[in-house]
Amino acid sequence: MEHTAFPLQSLDQEPWIKLADASELATWSREDQIRYNQKIRHLYKYSFYVTTFGYLAANEIGGDYFEFGCHRVRTFRMALTEARRQMLDEMRFFAFDSFQGLPEEGLAEAGHSAYTPGALCTPLPAFWEIINAHGLSLDKVRAFPGFYNESLTPQLSDGLLSQGARAALVNVDCDIYESAVPVFQFLEPFLQVGTVVYLDDMFAAYRGAPNKGVHQAFLEFQARSSFSFEVYKPSLGTFGRAFVAYK
Repeated sequence: MEHTAFPLQSLDQEPWIKLADASELATWSREDQIRYNQKIRHLYKYSFYVTTFGYLAANEIGGDYFEFGCHRVRTFRMALTEARRQMLDEMRFFAFDSFQGLPEEGLAEAGHSAYTPGALCTPLPAFWEIINAHGLSLDKVRAFPGFYNESLTPQLSDGLLSQGARAALVNVDCDIYESAVPVFQFLEPFLQVGTVVYLDDMFAAYRGAPNKGVHQAFLEFQARSSFSFEVYKPSLGTFGRAFVAYK
């Protein structure tokens, strides 16, 4: 995949990557910064989805896509697109989200100005509007609304397991420790050898500390899981990292 965010220059124009100079940055604004950061982050996220769905297909890892945190349906649509490209026609797509934004619990410790109650909210009707406009695998998409400590119940787990659900790729994009804990408690029975677990927010908030937040919840989960986890993608854009489950 061509990384057009980093255009190359000819050999006589060192450092060979085209750098914006004073004239190009003279009117640089907060809006430009946000647009630039989002472009970089999603460039690498999409590259991850392209390569990971290729990994799943090449290794014949069947199963479903689980996403915990579906704001703006960005990565969810990446999954729908790349599953179709890799002919993973039996894959189902499970969207778990409060659809009410962030909960109140745990936000103070995260220490991020953007993390406020109700922030990062895509309501359920908006989720379905975006999914329907994308138009792929509509009959295989299911949404499970509610805060995770209430919605990720043993009854839901048993119901999905009875329908043959198992995880091929898991995107844990729930920002804070308190949201991630019930996610990992829920996940164990759906894992299989080869499952990819993507932590979208491993270094987000908490001043980037890798022993807090979502990664703290994952470390605690690893200590009790019957699976081991090997790093699959050591650096995934600005905040992320991915792991492969094995025994």
